[in-house]
Amino acid sequence: MNKRVCFLFLFLLGTVLLFACQCFCIRQQPEQKNVIVATYPKLEIPQSLSSRREQIIFHTGYTVSYNEVWRLPNWVAYELTRSETRGAEKRSNRFVVDPQMKGVSATNRDYLHSGYDKGHLAPAADMKWSRVAMKESFYFSNICPQHPQLNRRRWKDLEDKIRDWANADSAIVIVCGPLVAEENTKTVGDNGVVVPQGFFKVILSPYVSPPQAIGFIFNNEPALKPLQTFVATVDSVETITSMDFFSQLPDEIENAVESQFDASYWGLLP
Repeated sequence: MNKRVCFLFLFLLGTVLLFACQCFCIRQQPEQKNVIVATYPKLEIPQSLSSRREQIIFHTGYTVSYNEVWRLPNWVAYELTRSETRGAEKRSNRFVVDPQMKGVSATNRDYLHSGYDKGHLAPAADMKWSRVAMKESFYFSNICPQHPQLNRRRWKDLEDKIRDWANADSAIVIVCGPLVAEENTKTVGDNGVVVPQGFFKVILSPYVSPPQAIGFIFNNEPALKPLQTFVATVDSVETITSMDFFSQLPDEIENAVESQFDASYWGLLP
């Protein structure tokens, strides 16, 4: 009887160990090799602007098209990867003139008592992965006069969302900038820094299948409504800005992602 019990125990133990070994082997399977993932160099850079002044400046964490007439960027563009969202570099909070910029720049005095925040386009929180990138995010070439209740509310909410999306999708491409009226523009400070009427942001997740994109349009005023209120297609942002985004994509992909957006994919259902 004891032999039978012992045999049964050993048999069951062997079965359990074999099952555990199989499970372990399945979980430890090596990643697939020779999987081709399309990459698009400089995907974040829009087409050149023919109707505006622009100086293209490449920084560690972002690229800027600077408009000396406005004392503002035309646009700021960058890619944010999953690993970059996990940096630990602290904010510098030292706003300075971009040393690469030619011509007149905004300064701290221009914003003093203006009623506007120094609004980042490439946010400092996206540059925590590098001391240099963090420092450069405080260049005035990356800053616009922004209503405090936009900068600290829905604009910030969108920045937080983008970090979540980058963490989920491995990489996100972002282009954003001011919307400036052709006439009767308001300015602040002795340097005549133009106050935008609004802001745009377009976002692309290029490495998911299928690729996804979404746009946002904000007026430069208090933004209290839900974030989905400000959603737009990339095509509509291109119409408003007269800019061409993500042109490095194959035409069929570009046309598909820019003509529509999937609110459920971005977690922005009403």
